[in-house]
Amino acid sequence: MGAILESISEFLDDDGWNFESFTDDGVLRARFAGANAEWDLIIIAREEQEQAIFYSHVAESATPEHRRREMCEFLNRLNNRTVYGAFEMDMRDGETMFRTALDLQDVDINDKLIRNALYTNLGTMERYHGSLIAIMKDDMVSAEVALAIALDEEE
Repeated sequence: MGAILESISEFLDDDGWNFESFTDDGVLRARFAGANAEWDLIIIAREEQEQAIFYSHVAESATPEHRRREMCEFLNRLNNRTVYGAFEMDMRDGETMFRTALDLQDVDINDKLIRNALYTNLGTMERYHGSLIAIMKDDMVSAEVALAIALDEEE
C-alpha cells in the first residue's frame, strides 16, 4: 500500500468510516448516507503522480441519454458557482459525480488536508444531490429549475 492510500485509510479508520480497500488499484470505496440521500464515495490514490482524488458518485441512477444535454447545462451552472471541486458526467453512460482532489507533490499529507477535501466533497454533493436526481428522473425539470431548487435549499 502506498503512502497516500495508507494515510487516507488511517484517516477513514480514525473517523469511523466503513470502507472497502482495493489496494492493488489504489482505490477505497464507501457508502455515504447524508441527511436526505446516499451515494458512493470513491477515493483514488495516484501514488506516482502524488495525487488523491475524491469522487461522490450518484450511484442509484445515471443521466438518461435524452437528459444529458440538460444535465451538462446544470453541471456547468453548478461548476460556475463551485470554488473547490467540479461536477462531471461521462457522456457515454450518463454517470454523474462530484470530484475534489489533492495535489500532494512536495506536500506532507495530513488529516487536515484529507478532511477538507473529503468533507467539502460530501457537503457539496449533499447540497445538490436532489437536484441532480430531479434532472435524471423528471423530464419536466430544466437546468434552470434545478438550479433554482438547489439555491432555494441553500437558504
